Amino acid sequence: MADAVEITDILSEAFADDPFMLWMVGSEKAIRGLFDVFTRDVYLIHGFGHIDDRGAATLWLPAGASGSLSFFGHLRMGWSILLGGGFTAINRMTVTEKAAIKAHPNTPHYYLFAVGVRTSQQGRGLGAAVIREGLKRADSENALAYLENSKPRNTPLYERLGFVTQRRLDIPEAPPLLAMLRQPHQANAS
Repeated sequence: MADAVEITDILSEAFADDPFMLWMVGSEKAIRGLFDVFTRDVYLIHGFGHIDDRGAATLWLPAGASGSLSFFGHLRMGWSILLGGGFTAINRMTVTEKAAIKAHPNTPHYYLFAVGVRTSQQGRGLGAAVIREGLKRADSENALAYLENSKPRNTPLYERLGFVTQRRLDIPEAPPLLAMLRQPHQANAS
């Protein structure tokens, strides 16, 4: 699973300074553990990822796919979060998961779980390029696309790709986490 290692490396680096992720799980070590478990146990099994060889990656779930962890995935995730952020991080992750589930659209949709670009490559359009790869699939199925934006400074990027902020998730004491939705585009539109 070389792709899993590369995706985990890219996303861990990109999210190392993410205010919401650091609040939720407590440390860079726990962020890496989260991406490792979700990449291997959910997204590369039930979903898909895109990697740009210059250092960008995404993780997606297609419409109708399950994003649930297995029993052993939950154990690995819990252990990783406990070691990296303690019981507070486990509680915050549980609260976040409940709020995120409520925010997802009720209709079938593609879910962009994460997009990240190595810090040395940011600002070059690589994030938009790898997101577009997943959006092509969503558009080919006339499906909505949904994401949670943990860095409000990225809002203009998502808006250029057609996402619209729906609301801020209600998570007490947390940095902003914005629910964003994109309607399907015609195949010849960008």
